[in-house]
Amino acid sequence: MNSSCAPKCTSQKTKHPKNNPFFTLPSPHSFDVVKEGGIMLKQYVYHTLQFNHRSKVAYTLNGFIILLILLSVPMDVLESLRVGGLKWQKILLNLDLAMSFVFALEYLLRLWSCTEDPAYAHPVKGRLRYMLTPLMIIDFLAISPFFILGAGFLRMLRVFRILMLMRYTNAIQLMNNVITEKKAELMICGAFILMLWVWSSFMIFRVEHAAQPLVFKNITDALWWSVVTFTTIGYGNIYPVTYIGKGIAAVTIALGLVLFAITTAVLTAGIIQEMKKFEETGQDPKI
Repeated sequence: MNSSCAPKCTSQKTKHPKNNPFFTLPSPHSFDVVKEGGIMLKQYVYHTLQFNHRSKVAYTLNGFIILLILLSVPMDVLESLRVGGLKWQKILLNLDLAMSFVFALEYLLRLWSCTEDPAYAHPVKGRLRYMLTPLMIIDFLAISPFFILGAGFLRMLRVFRILMLMRYTNAIQLMNNVITEKKAELMICGAFILMLWVWSSFMIFRVEHAAQPLVFKNITDALWWSVVTFTTIGYGNIYPVTYIGKGIAAVTIALGLVLFAITTAVLTAGIIQEMKKFEETGQDPKI
């Protein structure tokens, strides 16, 4: 009797949940695979969003973003013209909303994947530092009017969208390298320009205030005159009438031309130097 019952009892034996595929718990190794997959996804997103990354996906994505940036400019122009009635204005508003969502998504993806860069590896401090970089600040200002500031006068910050193009060209990176390399020379030029500005402003005010009290009313008027004079713009709305004042104007114009020529020469030499580095290394200029 026991022998006949054995097969029956064996056949009715309940399987342990761990042997049942419907009750199988994930192994610790599976979590490692998911984690590794997330890291690989973050790396992929980070490299794809880089302008210099050479892949079809990166080229397509960057081209799409550049196209949206370029389209946002004529959209603002059309919106200011108030053409097409309320229906056309509603279409422009919806397009602006769609572009804002795309730019916001790109911003969030950059912020999420930036920890792949060793300079911003820390998950909190690294992202905060990355948010304070110039290009990320420009991106934030470009998307903030629609989502934070709302409509009205403050939506003029949308003009920052055109500055987002700086991310998609090596020119801004090259200029950043030039300014970094020639920082000392540029600071000297800037100091001389500042001294010329202050000197000519105070001199012209002391000389012309007595002759034209309604024109050179205070130092701020003299500062404005000095700027338009040593930059050789010369609007003509304010000018000296005394001989000494005209002499000061001549000296200011001559020194302004010399200082701006020296500054231009410094920048030109820096650009040539960076381009030679590019030709020697065969790599794009990077920040």
